Amino acid sequence: MKSKTKILMYAALPIIGLGILGYGTASAAGWGMGNMDPEQLVSNQQSKFQSEADILGVGVDEVKNAWANGKTLLEVAKEKGVTQEQLQAKMKAVRLKQMKESLQILVDKGVITQTQADQRLKFMESNAGKVKKAGRGMMGRHMGFGS
Repeated sequence: MKSKTKILMYAALPIIGLGILGYGTASAAGWGMGNMDPEQLVSNQQSKFQSEADILGVGVDEVKNAWANGKTLLEVAKEKGVTQEQLQAKMKAVRLKQMKESLQILVDKGVITQTQADQRLKFMESNAGKVKKAGRGMMGRHMGFGS
C-alpha cells in the first residue's frame, strides 16, 4: 500500500510543479487575473517568462514564442533535452530561492522574526512536493510548498 501512495505522490509532482509556473499562463489568457491591474499583469507575465527562460537556459524570446504557440514548459524542456526530473529539480530550486528572498523581506520589514522565517523555510524544505489530502492549510497557496 505504501508503494502505491509513493507512486501517486511522485506522479503528482510534475503536475504541481508545472502548476506553479503555469499559473502565469492562465493569468495571461484571462483566467485568474482577479483584481490585477495592467502593470501587475505585465510584471507577473514578464517574471514568468524570465523564470522559465532561466530554468531552461534559453532566451526570453524563445519562451515567449513557445508560449504563443501553446507549448507547455515541459514540452519546451523536452525539446532542449531537459528531463522531467531535471525540470522538477530546477523548479524546486527556483521556488526555494524565491521563498528565501520573500521570507527575508518579511524579516527585514519586521513582519516576522528571523526564527520564524528559519522555521518556515525548514518546514517548506522538508515538505517540498508533499501533496495534502484535503484543503490548502492555514495560509492557502501563500508562501510555501506545504501550504
